[in-house]
Amino acid sequence: LHGTTTGISAYDRATTIRALINPATVADDLAFPGHIFPLRARPGGTLERRGHTEASVDLMRLAGMEPGAVICEILGEDGMAARGADLLAFARRWGIGMLAVDTIARYRRIHRVSLVSETHLPTPEATFKLLHYREIATNLDYLALVLGDIQTPSPTLVRLHSACTTGDIFGSQRCDCQAQMQAALHTISAEGRGVLIYLPQEGRGIGLAGKLQAYRLQEQGYDTIEANEHIGYPADARTYSSAVEVLRDLGVTSVRLMTNNPEKLRAVSEQDIDVQRIPLEMQPTDDNRHYLLTKQRRFGHLLTSLSEVQAAL
Repeated sequence: LHGTTTGISAYDRATTIRALINPATVADDLAFPGHIFPLRARPGGTLERRGHTEASVDLMRLAGMEPGAVICEILGEDGMAARGADLLAFARRWGIGMLAVDTIARYRRIHRVSLVSETHLPTPEATFKLLHYREIATNLDYLALVLGDIQTPSPTLVRLHSACTTGDIFGSQRCDCQAQMQAALHTISAEGRGVLIYLPQEGRGIGLAGKLQAYRLQEQGYDTIEANEHIGYPADARTYSSAVEVLRDLGVTSVRLMTNNPEKLRAVSEQDIDVQRIPLEMQPTDDNRHYLLTKQRRFGHLLTSLSEVQAAL
């Protein structure tokens, strides 16, 4: 790093490392060659290669932090790399946690998400406990809004809500997403207990850019499925395994699921969650009638309030 001396001292190396993890640092800030040796972890982490590089990056991801880490070799009194008992003694002496690379890989094989942080979120409906989970393989964020005691034997009121930037944030009338989210939060608040999990699955899992491209085609007469498939996406790319793991982490094994989507009911029940359905139908509008009708006819959504819509089309 420019501004250090030889770069080899512990102080200079620490200064360089702090600069490396600073997102504002650019290549011209660093001097080459240096005494910090960069390594690149395999994309699959410890599930692809059982190395210390992959293990350190996996740990950062599990903690919800940037996927970069600093590793070093611990030497024994004889100058050789410490192993086994020597490492355990070192860890105990300095109060450092110790785990094996295989342990990290085993955790990743079992778990899809990791709890990052927990706080409280006051809303117009109620003050929810807000838990931030991160999907380990993708770094995608899942949010769980929890109200009341959800670990009782009776089924918990649950909404699995896929993110919709245009609807949830801007109030788009092309869909019923914002109305469903608000209705679900109101229902949970009225009951005094329940969970809403906000899933990072924009546009049925195809992302915001793909959804907006599909919108353009829908304006030309395509329905939702036709538009998605025309631009090379599946009709619905969503999965619910990570959401179910969040429920299990919260201690929920029996739910009253607020949904009209039979695929969502099937996906959750197949993962050993006891499911009862609570309808979540919104009043159709002039702007979303065709959208809701497509959901009913093409996706099989359980919508019973569309008779007036069908008569109008």
